[in-house]
Amino acid sequence: MQTSWKGQNVNLANLVQKIIQFFESNRFDNVTALKTETGYQVIAGDSNRYKMENDVSVTVNGMPDDFSVSLTSCKQEKKFALPLILTSMFGGGFFVLKDLKSDEAMQKLERDFRAKIGNMIEQSRELNSQEKTAN
Repeated sequence: MQTSWKGQNVNLANLVQKIIQFFESNRFDNVTALKTETGYQVIAGDSNRYKMENDVSVTVNGMPDDFSVSLTSCKQEKKFALPLILTSMFGGGFFVLKDLKSDEAMQKLERDFRAKIGNMIEQSRELNSQEKTAN
């Protein structure tokens, strides 16, 4: 999921803090934020609520007036050497099912994140305008 915003004048550092709070409130493990050349990256580990098998990453790129937010799974692509039917006969069905459940959890996380990101951006925008008027 990637979404772009223009003309918002958002404090991106504050937005990243709100994204971290979102992950922590949803019981994700090992939530870390990194400053990159083009913005920020937040990486969150497994969650008891979503029961995902992979870490997730949120990347915030751009400037306060023109930025994008993308949510991705840090999923490693698995290549099955055997056909799916043959794999499922030897217990590979467990891994396929586990993978499908993780994909469903990612879709649920995307819906929840999409529902909250607009509010997080609005709060960060208001904070940025308050800081500018205070100066």
